[in-house]
Amino acid sequence: MALQKTIKKPVELQGKGFIHNRQTTVRLLPAEPDSGIVLVRTDLSGARLAVSPKTQQPRPNCSSITSGNISVEVVEHLLAACSAFGIANLEVELDGPELPAFDGSAKVYSEQLSSVGVVEQDAPLREIRFHRPLAVHGDNGAVVVVLPDEQRRFSFVLDYSQYQEIGVEYVSVDLDAENLADTVLPARSFIMEEEARIAQEKGLIGATDESMGLVVRAGTKPELRMPGEFARHKILDMMGDMHVLGRRLNAHILGVKSGHKLNAKLVQAIAARYP
Repeated sequence: MALQKTIKKPVELQGKGFIHNRQTTVRLLPAEPDSGIVLVRTDLSGARLAVSPKTQQPRPNCSSITSGNISVEVVEHLLAACSAFGIANLEVELDGPELPAFDGSAKVYSEQLSSVGVVEQDAPLREIRFHRPLAVHGDNGAVVVVLPDEQRRFSFVLDYSQYQEIGVEYVSVDLDAENLADTVLPARSFIMEEEARIAQEKGLIGATDESMGLVVRAGTKPELRMPGEFARHKILDMMGDMHVLGRRLNAHILGVKSGHKLNAKLVQAIAARYP
């Protein structure tokens, strides 16, 4: 039986986000069993936001947790690291509207969680065992499919064939592997330079530096950290977006040309089928 986990001791991080382009201080704190992951806006009198399917909101370039008029954006990288480390319970204090993006990956979160360590708690981890497939569809052939499987696996087909600098990639990852901190969490987000410029002009992002991950210039192949880094980051996003369910998913989940919007749609479909 899998047990819930939290971190052994607090840890503090500081960094800048790419949406509001401001420094934020984050404190990660151990939390009691069955408390889940809670975001605490210390700049808003300690407003608390529970991470759950009810509070998940996809944005054009990230995922957010929102309750009423209070939100925290770019939560997926921290949640992906929590997923990789099996962390079910965590209190996250921050003094701004956005978690730091650092280099566009979950590498810094992974390193900090590893530095403080993780401890099992005396409470079972809730699981979902799928008995039949489930699929959600988006635009332009995008789809995310859940396949019943005892081996927990995320796979992704990335098709940016219109951009030769990115191309087409396929990556499949065993979620129970011990090397996710090396094979998935360092994978950086990416955006074409022209798309970043347009997003900045529209006010969707505030920075186009390394906090955006890889800003890919037309005609230039970026230097990657690992083979399949683009698709690996999409798997990182899937891990983070699915972690809002607060339950271990025993399945093979395959994404094809999907993103945060479709991931959130799948979360809602899973929550409805397995309340």
